[in-house]
Amino acid sequence: MQLQGKKALVTGASLGIGRAIAVAYAREGAEVAITGRHRDTLVPVAEEIDRIGRRVHVMEWDVSVVEHAAAHIEEAAAAMGGLDVVVNNAGVLSRDGSGFPDLTVEEWDYVMGVNLRGLYFVCQQAVKHMKGQGGAIINIASDAGLRGEVHPYGLSKWGVVGLTRGLGKRCAPDNVRVNAIAPGPVATRMMGWEPGKPVENDRLPLGRMAFPEEVAELAVYLASERARAVLGQVIPVNSATAF
Repeated sequence: MQLQGKKALVTGASLGIGRAIAVAYAREGAEVAITGRHRDTLVPVAEEIDRIGRRVHVMEWDVSVVEHAAAHIEEAAAAMGGLDVVVNNAGVLSRDGSGFPDLTVEEWDYVMGVNLRGLYFVCQQAVKHMKGQGGAIINIASDAGLRGEVHPYGLSKWGVVGLTRGLGKRCAPDNVRVNAIAPGPVATRMMGWEPGKPVENDRLPLGRMAFPEEVAELAVYLASERARAVLGQVIPVNSATAF
């Protein structure tokens, strides 16, 4: 098992990529703390992890409320007896659907508040906790952050890319590895996909959407000791933008 004995926190773990990562970590031997804005949406994930035979800690947490970041990081560490890995997966696409040149301030604040501001302060508190003992932070960016954008979603992910590269260098002396995964279209509800719908898309390198479990496999690697020399990297998955 690649993550035997590791203590991992996965934000936004109720659905899609976050859920897949949390379950994959449990299967690889990690204890997992999972978060979401609504506790009831985390119950099925916790039950799945429990069936695998791993301990799981459920935390109701809206990462956009940055004042709570320190307390939640400490709660996760206390519940698991340590904290080795943090996956910043919590993210939103849109609230009111507005776009340039008619983008609302509310849309900007909502998307940026979760995807960049919230993520930044989770990273900040995670690094403070891991400093000295070491650990890994994995940010879920997007291929939208690898190209020019005008909507706050793409701009927020551009910020995640830049932050990851900056923290990769800044945190290396503290033995904290920071990397990111930049998925292209993945078969998730955020992408408008539902079970039973086709995943084929001839505009993508694979000719289809990726599956959350495929993103999770990379997240397992980046959290493992096999990736101990990988830092500050942003790795695309099924992204035409990367070519």
